[in-house]
Amino acid sequence: MEKGKHPAWLADKVLNNRLDWAAATKTSMQELLETITLHDSCCYHICLKRGSWVIVIVLDAVWNKAFCHNSEDWPFLIIKFPKVFCSFQKFEEFEFESPILSEVEVVSLGGKDFADWMDFTKIAGFFPLTILQDIAAEGNLTRTELSTVCGGYLSLVHAPAIEVLLYAEQGSQLAINLSVQPE
Repeated sequence: MEKGKHPAWLADKVLNNRLDWAAATKTSMQELLETITLHDSCCYHICLKRGSWVIVIVLDAVWNKAFCHNSEDWPFLIIKFPKVFCSFQKFEEFEFESPILSEVEVVSLGGKDFADWMDFTKIAGFFPLTILQDIAAEGNLTRTELSTVCGGYLSLVHAPAIEVLLYAEQGSQLAINLSVQPE
C-alpha cells in the first residue's frame, strides 16, 4: 500500500459510516494499552462524527505480533471514542498525511481530579450548562493524549468507554483478543 493512500474499502467504511460498530469490542483505553502499544504505529485518519471521534491507526505488527495474529501485515486498528467532551490537537504541517505515534498517555479523571476539572471548566466557561450536565452525569472522565515522533499531539477528554475494530489490510475483520500480553 502506498504511503498516504487509503484502501478503497477503508475509505468507504469510514467516510460513509459503514463500520460494523455492533461487532466492536467495548473496552477502555487503559485496558487496550495493557494489551498493545501504539509506538511506531501510524495515525492514518482522524474524524469527528456527531460528538464522537474515530481514529484509524495502522498498527505496528512488529510491536504487537500476538494481537495482530502473527501477521507481517500491519492491520487497521479503528478506535471510536463515543463521547468526547473536548479535544486539543497540534500537528506539524508535514505530519498531516500520516503522523507516526511515539507514545500514548491515559489519565483517569475521577474523584477529586474530576471535581477539580469540573470546577475549572465552570470558571473558565468552556462549556454551556447542558454539556456540563452531561459531563457531570458521567461521574468520571479519561484524558487520552496521542503524541507523535515530531512533537504533534491529539488530546481527548472523553467518557471512559471506547469501541475497537481491527481489520486486515485487505479489509477482512479480525478478532480482537485483549488477553494477549504485549511483546
